[in-house]
Amino acid sequence: MVVIEYIVLVAIALVFLPQILVYITHTILLLNSRNKTITHVFPADEEYSDISFIMPIRKEPIDYVVEAARYVHSLGLSSYELIIVSDDDEEYKKELFNLVHKLREEGVNVWLMWRRYPRGYRTGALNDGLYASKGEYVYVLDVDTRPSKCFFERAPRVLRSDPSVVAVVGRWEPLNMNTRLSQALALGLRFLTRILYRARSINGLFTYPLGTGTLYRSKILKEYFNGWDENRIQDDMELGARIMRSGYRVLYLDECPVYVENPGTYKSFRIQQARWAYGAMDAAITRFKHIFSSNYSLIVKTDALMYLLQYVSQTLVFIGTIALTTLSFLNWFEPLALILSLTLILLMMLVIYAFLMRAESDWVKTRWEFMVLAGRLSAVSVAVSPYVAFSTLKALFRIREAYKRTPKGTYQKLHTNLRIPWELLIGIYLVIGGVCAAIHGLKLIPLWLFTTSMGYLYVVIRFPYDVFYK
Repeated sequence: MVVIEYIVLVAIALVFLPQILVYITHTILLLNSRNKTITHVFPADEEYSDISFIMPIRKEPIDYVVEAARYVHSLGLSSYELIIVSDDDEEYKKELFNLVHKLREEGVNVWLMWRRYPRGYRTGALNDGLYASKGEYVYVLDVDTRPSKCFFERAPRVLRSDPSVVAVVGRWEPLNMNTRLSQALALGLRFLTRILYRARSINGLFTYPLGTGTLYRSKILKEYFNGWDENRIQDDMELGARIMRSGYRVLYLDECPVYVENPGTYKSFRIQQARWAYGAMDAAITRFKHIFSSNYSLIVKTDALMYLLQYVSQTLVFIGTIALTTLSFLNWFEPLALILSLTLILLMMLVIYAFLMRAESDWVKTRWEFMVLAGRLSAVSVAVSPYVAFSTLKALFRIREAYKRTPKGTYQKLHTNLRIPWELLIGIYLVIGGVCAAIHGLKLIPLWLFTTSMGYLYVVIRFPYDVFYK
């Protein structure tokens, strides 16, 4: 029984402490950045610079490619090139060649690079596009990204103002809010951008590049960093750690938005989060020495590592919840005072966090709308926890993971074979565990298990095709 009691204490710690620490950290960062602005001193010239856009594609909807290319041309940049790097099959290649020919007739300065062998997947495509590019600056463009003209007016000037700055990051904003899920994710995207980029930048912490939304000095990226590491899935995070050690800097430009498309389906969100979780942990392991051998202070280094470990808290909470569910089938003594104390602290931080999120979400019209969006965001975040945990553990144990693109457009709604409905199975498992815990006389553990199960069962009801089909 002593062993079980220790396991119970560990499980309780995993459930509560990671969440509390995240809420406290984010709250401190946000409160310490309120009523403060980010200012950059840069030349007043309005001259556009020569920019190379690299757009890696593989199984992307053709209409997305067309719209992205035309959007780049519509920015009215005096000098630019768009390099589309395709890893598609030969049949799609022919369609792309015809598309490029048509776009060039419209005046779009677009080129197509087709790779018969997709070496390095996305990062390999980025490198091939990088070394074929001729621009002074390079920008990675996803087909579902719309950077503002403001960004290309100001970011080059920021780079010209300081030779130590190798990259400038724009402010991520949601491009679409046309589905229940994309509306909820828009709430999370805007809030987390304000914390992880604006607040961290104001507090003097290191700014990581974004996969799309960052303008780089092309020459330095080519000659000093040798492009992106083709063995890493998360290209922005791994490069950020190398930039940190090099002594170069990355600056955040808060006044210029970069609009990115949120996943419109639960399936897309699940794939996206699993890839990001794997990539973040993989970068943390492979770039740990780069971070701590840099010349930054210990606080900045620690924060930079914690940024890469941001999915660990979600992983630990999931593991702790599953452990408590399994233990609920046994009869054990509930440390009621400990759980009650942690629950009250968690609820207090959650209320503060919700108030801060509401204050930063002035685009949400009513309190009721905010509560609905926040509840939906919480539910889907809980539901993807098993995939985040599995990907994080795969990276931790150095199990190789293939790059999986987030489905876009019509591919989001494409369903093929049946899959194991883990959301349904885990939701039922938590309910059964909660019932057993209640039967054994436990008071707070059943409440936690029932509450958590609601997130899993919500996606089963709302997004059944994404749960039962691949």
